[in-house]
Amino acid sequence: MVDRDQDSSPYQAIVDDLQTKIKKGDLPPDSPVPSAQELVQQWGCELTAARRALIALRNLGAIYFLAGQGAFVAKNPPLVRTHWDRFQRPHAKAAYRRESERAGMELRVEHSTERAEAPAGVAERLGIDEGDPVTETSYAISMGGSPVSFSVAWEPLTITGGTEIELPHEGPYGGQGIVPRFDAIGYVVEAEEEVLQVRMPEPHEQVQLDIPAGVPVIQIWQTFWAGDTPVEVAKIIYRADRYEFQYRTTID
Repeated sequence: MVDRDQDSSPYQAIVDDLQTKIKKGDLPPDSPVPSAQELVQQWGCELTAARRALIALRNLGAIYFLAGQGAFVAKNPPLVRTHWDRFQRPHAKAAYRRESERAGMELRVEHSTERAEAPAGVAERLGIDEGDPVTETSYAISMGGSPVSFSVAWEPLTITGGTEIELPHEGPYGGQGIVPRFDAIGYVVEAEEEVLQVRMPEPHEQVQLDIPAGVPVIQIWQTFWAGDTPVEVAKIIYRADRYEFQYRTTID
């Protein structure tokens, strides 16, 4: 039986122990992870605690299950999304490119832009009327050979129309990210607002992101502000087992 602090949670202790072994390389990628029954023997815990620990590790992206074979260490560690430096100047590339570089993972991005009419919820966030003209850009992002997120971003053509940033991935600022693009036309992005929701995926999301059964998604509604003017709204869906979100807030 493994020694542990009597006041600590068996479930959390198991999660911490296995995460440490994975990070140190004691459990390399694709190696088997102890079964729930084996964890019960090792930790002297209830079977429900052992199963809960394995599910938590799966949801964190640290392990994966194969039907009839058990649990194994995942090849790709969770990507880290750091909020505090995500859009700081200088900002010459899209944030997802920095995430892939930090993780050392190959990046694949598919995107397409079209002119559209603002849906009601988007129009409300942009402070425009429903049906007003916007650009609508869809993204599908894969890292390390598997999908991690998809999103749609809307920008009001009353601001970008006829400028060199009208199409987000064309022109001299194409693909550089929102901060330098809007700086170029005199709209200095000063704030970003995010509304997060963790939920189970809809059927089309599960297919598009190749999400294993039982893994939730993280939905973010994101709004960028230049002063009092919202300049872009995006809806982003992340696989919860592929991302770790880190936030830091300055307290004045």
